[in-house]
Amino acid sequence: MASILSGIRQTALGTAAAADTSAVRTLNDRRLFEPTPLDDELDDALQTYVSNETRPRRDVPTAAEYMGRVYGYERLNQLVTGGQWRGLALAAESTILETPADQEHKLMKCWTYRTLALLQQQGCGMLAVAELDRLERATGFAHVARRAVVELGRSPTVVWPFELRLLRAQAPGVAAGDWAESIARLSALQRGCSRVLSRPSEGSDDASGEERIVLNRRRVFRLSLMIAACAANLGDSSVAVQTLDRLLPADSNDDESDVRLLSAAARLYLQLGGIAAAERLFLRVENIAPKDDKLVLMNQAFYAVATAKWDVARDLFARVFADHPDRIAAGNNAAVCELYLGSPQAMLNGLQQLMVASPAAAGTAEELVFNYCTGLDLHYDAMKLREAKIKKMIEVGMWAGDGFDMRSFKIHQ
Repeated sequence: MASILSGIRQTALGTAAAADTSAVRTLNDRRLFEPTPLDDELDDALQTYVSNETRPRRDVPTAAEYMGRVYGYERLNQLVTGGQWRGLALAAESTILETPADQEHKLMKCWTYRTLALLQQQGCGMLAVAELDRLERATGFAHVARRAVVELGRSPTVVWPFELRLLRAQAPGVAAGDWAESIARLSALQRGCSRVLSRPSEGSDDASGEERIVLNRRRVFRLSLMIAACAANLGDSSVAVQTLDRLLPADSNDDESDVRLLSAAARLYLQLGGIAAAERLFLRVENIAPKDDKLVLMNQAFYAVATAKWDVARDLFARVFADHPDRIAAGNNAAVCELYLGSPQAMLNGLQQLMVASPAAAGTAEELVFNYCTGLDLHYDAMKLREAKIKKMIEVGMWAGDGFDMRSFKIHQ
C-alpha cells in the first residue's frame, strides 16, 4: 500500500490548474495520458519461481495490438469481466484517441473505463490520479464553482458521468491511502445527490421524475456506506458508526428499503463492533425478504461469526453454497469456519475443492488463495510450504486476469 500523498489534495490540484488549461482543451488529446504499464506482478513472479516447462502461458497485451482502433462497449465490458485491466486501459485509450472531440458523452464514458482499469491494476493508482488531474483542467473542472462541478458533474464544456465522479472520489484512498480526501469527495457527491432529491430537475442524469428520485436515494445510501468504510480505513470507528446511525434511523420506512443496502450496512456495523445495531438491521431485512432467501441466510451466518458461533456459521454458509454454487464467498466462509473449529486440514480440503471445481472464479479469488496459503502455513514445513505455494501460483496463473495481489500467496523473499 502506498503512503499518504498530500499532493493529490484539491488545493494542490487547483494551484496547478491555472498553468495548463490553455494547453489541453479536448477530451481526446494525447497529452492527457500517462504511459500504460504492461508489466504484471503475477507474470513477474511466475518468471522468477517457475521453469519454462511448467510455467502457464499468459496473454501479455501490447500497445501495437490495441492502438489505432475504436472498441465498442460490449468489448470493453468483456475486458472488465475477464479482469484484463491492461487490455482495458489500452483499449479505452485507443478509443478515446480515435473518437472525434465533439462526441463528449462517449469520450467521458471511455474515460470511465480507462480510470477503472488503472485503479484496478496494482501500483497504477497514481497514474489514474494524474490523468484525472489533467482531465479536470481540460474540462475546466477546477475553474468553476466547486459545488456545480463536484456535486452535479457540470463544467463549462462537458458533463462528468456519475461513475467517473465516483472513481475520482475513490482514487485518493485507493491510490495513496488518503482516505480523508476520499471522504471529502464522497461527501461532496452525496450533497449533490441529496440536492437532486429535493430538486429533481437539477440532476445531470438521463433519468427523470420518480426514476431520478429513486436513483439518487440509492446513491445517497451507497455513498454513506462508502464514507463510513473510508472512516473505518482511517481508524476512526466513531465517525463510521455516526455516519451509519444518521443513515439508518430506527423509525425509517422499510417499505422503501433496499435489502442489499441494509445488509451491507449491517455487515459494516459488524466490522466496527456494533453487534446490536447490526442485529437490528438484520431483523429489518428478515421482515422484508423471505426467510429462506440467500441474503437472509448469509446475514445470519455473518452474525454467527461475529458472536463466535462457528458451527452455526459453517452450516449456514454451507447451506447457501449448496443451493447456490455460484456464491463462492459462501463456500470460502464455510471452509474458514473449519479453521476456527480447530481443523485446518478441513479448511484446506474445502478450499481446494472449491478451486478445483471452479478454477476461473474460485481459483482466482484473492481471498480464497490467501486463506488457502494461510492453511498451508499451518500445515507444512519451510521446504514443502514453498513448493505448495508455487504450485498454487501456477494454478492461479492459468486463469487469473491482471493485477492479482501477490500478497495472497504469502511468499516472503
